[in-house]
Amino acid sequence: MQILFSKEDGAITINQLASKLSVSNRTVRNDLDKLETYLNTLQGEIKIIKKPRIGIWFEYDEQGRQSLEKLVNYRSIYLEPYSSEERQRFIIKKLIQSFHPVSLQSLADNLIVSRVTISKDLETVDKRLEKYNLSLVKKKNQGISIDGDEKNWRKAASDLIAQIKEEQELKDILMKSDDPIGNNRLNIQDTNNIKDLIPQIELTKIEKIITEAESQLSSPLSDEAFTGLVIHIAISIERLKQKKDIKMPSNNLEDIKKNKEYPVAAWIGMRLEKEIHIKIPESEIAYIALHIIGAKPMEVIDIGNNKESILNDIDSSILDATKEIIGLVANILSVPLSDDKSLLIGLSLHLKTAVNRLKYGLSLRNPLLDQIKEKYPSVFGASWATSIIFERRFNIQITEEEIGYIAIHIGAALERSKSNYRAIVVCSTGVGTSQLVVSRLKNRIKNIEIIGVSSLHELASYEQNKYDIIISTIPIPEKDKPVVSISVFVDENDISLILQKINDLSSEKRDNNKYSISSLLNKKLIFLQESFSSRIEVIKEIGDMLNKEGYVTEEFTISALSREKLTSTAVGNGVAIPHGKDTYVNRPIIAVIILNEPIDWGGYPVDIIFYLALHFESSKETKNFFKKFHGLVDNQNQLITIRNTKNIDVLYQILIDL
Repeated sequence: MQILFSKEDGAITINQLASKLSVSNRTVRNDLDKLETYLNTLQGEIKIIKKPRIGIWFEYDEQGRQSLEKLVNYRSIYLEPYSSEERQRFIIKKLIQSFHPVSLQSLADNLIVSRVTISKDLETVDKRLEKYNLSLVKKKNQGISIDGDEKNWRKAASDLIAQIKEEQELKDILMKSDDPIGNNRLNIQDTNNIKDLIPQIELTKIEKIITEAESQLSSPLSDEAFTGLVIHIAISIERLKQKKDIKMPSNNLEDIKKNKEYPVAAWIGMRLEKEIHIKIPESEIAYIALHIIGAKPMEVIDIGNNKESILNDIDSSILDATKEIIGLVANILSVPLSDDKSLLIGLSLHLKTAVNRLKYGLSLRNPLLDQIKEKYPSVFGASWATSIIFERRFNIQITEEEIGYIAIHIGAALERSKSNYRAIVVCSTGVGTSQLVVSRLKNRIKNIEIIGVSSLHELASYEQNKYDIIISTIPIPEKDKPVVSISVFVDENDISLILQKINDLSSEKRDNNKYSISSLLNKKLIFLQESFSSRIEVIKEIGDMLNKEGYVTEEFTISALSREKLTSTAVGNGVAIPHGKDTYVNRPIIAVIILNEPIDWGGYPVDIIFYLALHFESSKETKNFFKKFHGLVDNQNQLITIRNTKNIDVLYQILIDL
């Protein structure tokens, strides 16, 4: 662009441009196409003229010339245009940074696009802020500002810092940090992102204070928790400078003061007042304490032989909730998880901090969330079913970030038990022979776990739910569990017999999972090739329909919208499962909506929607649905079939036959 703009007196050929830029002719042509698209968003009229055997040049009016001049003189210039995503993030950042309303014209000037383009971006920004219960306010002759509760404002600011992925993402506001990093707990990326939003913040002092405070804690903070606390304090200080402190109900404040972490937070507040010369109110100290209480510790607990003692130290309400979560997910996925003590301990320790975070509205970003949804959508979907447990036991709504962490724990447990069939080896000819049999079995069959070697007499002492198959070198009477008779040398024929029996077991397991969900479906509530503009529109329109049909009360749709504003119910692979509180469900039902084009569902494209009006806690039908759902959402072929189905009767049959 600089080259074309500088040649006001003549044209330049593609060959000449390629030579000057040290790229191929094809690259020049591609870049010109991108540039042409971008120029259409600028103020004024700008055209790229291309004439064979003559060359390429700009033609523009006076306003277009001014736009080009701004661009070529810009200190961070490069050819890639601002994307709409970059513009929207820039707008949010400017509104957060500014002490006063920002004019539409100043945004257009900063981004070098037209007022019309900015107006369209502002509409999207307003929708993005809905999830924080914030909104844009436009005041005539003043400008645009963000309106809403201070707690929600800070959440939006914190998320914005986390969303910035590149140090030079927005060309005109890059801040290069000349503030040395204390002990490298904050990396360059985190530092630049924070200083990008809050340029004057004294990060080194904040980091040093938190590092010193860690020595007062029972275990150090994880790097993730450390960074989160730095971000929280940085935003708090900036807002306090603007006389925007955060309030906390007195009863909550008194509860937090009872925690052992509160004195540490008070010490941090005292040091901040001394080092940064700003008064830290009691409510701000309480929120610092909450971040410490809700932090995931860095210390790895060595479970080893200490499982029972660790479990005894966990609060019974957390432990009971964890057991219920594991039981529900195990039932949905049809896998044995109840004996996995590592899962019970790991998930309990996570829930201990998660419940505190959710109770007080704190967020924990899950950097693996997108990967979890992509690689383990069925586990993520099954984990969503546990949301009712949090609502009933703790009166809190869980977020998709926390669901993602639950899915990680469940996924790890599934990996530990993946495809393993538990076997007992029955052998009566001594230790040497039994060791030979066990060794050969382990070497030849990877998905089998030998849980014990037994004599025929001892076999009765094993609980039947502890094993799946009996492998015996001696004839034994018929048992409730399948028996495979083999030789002590475990030859190829023996291996073949065992594998066949394992395949039979697998088939039986699949057959046992054939549950009907026909009672949850109504052809009148299956919609194909629908067109909606947003997830809010889907939830409102279909929710109202469910209410008119008597399936739910009016409050159901309100609760579904409230949940969706808190966190997206997209589970991956283009599928979403919006749902309201089950207390507002009169009769369980699932509405199925297939869109002709995907829509944005909290940052994820979605075109298959299962709108759930279910009794999550006790309904057998609900568990049956999730059993089917977890297999469906992982199966791309089935999802393609559903997307391509044009007949309601056909789709109904596909769903009940899953």
